[in-house]
Amino acid sequence: MDGTKNKSNNCPKCSDQKYHLSNYQGKIRAMLCSCFLCKKCDGEGRAFRQDDKGMAYLADCSFCSSLRKRLRLLNDSGIPGKFSNVTLEIYQPIGLPNKKAFSRAKDFLEDFNTIPKKLRRGLIFMGGPGLGKTHLVVSILKQLILEEEVEGKFVDFFQLLSDIRHGYSHDQSEMSLIEPYLKTNVLVIDELAKGRNNEWEQTILDQFISSRYNAADKLTLFTTNYSDDDKTPADSNELVTSFQKKSLEEKVGDRIFSRLSQMCDFVKMEGEDYRTKIKPPPRIIRKKN
Repeated sequence: MDGTKNKSNNCPKCSDQKYHLSNYQGKIRAMLCSCFLCKKCDGEGRAFRQDDKGMAYLADCSFCSSLRKRLRLLNDSGIPGKFSNVTLEIYQPIGLPNKKAFSRAKDFLEDFNTIPKKLRRGLIFMGGPGLGKTHLVVSILKQLILEEEVEGKFVDFFQLLSDIRHGYSHDQSEMSLIEPYLKTNVLVIDELAKGRNNEWEQTILDQFISSRYNAADKLTLFTTNYSDDDKTPADSNELVTSFQKKSLEEKVGDRIFSRLSQMCDFVKMEGEDYRTKIKPPPRIIRKKN
């Protein structure tokens, strides 16, 4: 970036990205690295300018304001902190369907600036738990924010429903909680169709989908454990998951499913839950003296 300098090269904290990410109280936190210093504002983020009449005024620094804005957008995105280090580069797909899903995520980012806004389509990553669906959508969202300066948000839909219920007891309207997600340019909805799917939950979901559907310039990415069909495994001895038991259309209803089909491309993922393959390190019990 012009007008900036590093205190040191090959910074061990940020690997010369000029910022570092961490998990702060369960949410992703982005901060400028100590190696970054803007020569124009001396790290203040604001500098004096002159208007047409020669009058000086204080404004955002034209050299580093973009980076600062991107970090603010990331901090406001609501991405869980456990995904602070998640990127597409570290995703390791196993099996052809997941390799195709990985390729689709990369293509989505490569095509982002070449496709007109009104022609862009979102993605729905579908499959059982532990396949990396959330890894892919979070990686996409992070890259769009940090590299394209796109406003975006992440929401676990099941958790949002819980927050809305809690808000009722504090005289907080549901619209005050969901409006930021309806307005954002790129929205990630995690765990689509999770829950009891009663009439109230369907009404909230319909508000989301209808709003995003009618706003042709907004993109929505989803993850779900449900498929777009209701086929069960050919081998009856194979474990049947929620992804195979019930279709997404059955869970969300015809109206919402129809709009999802027009908004997004369906990307299927298959395989075993990698979380069950990861064993925690052995617990060391120290003997008391």
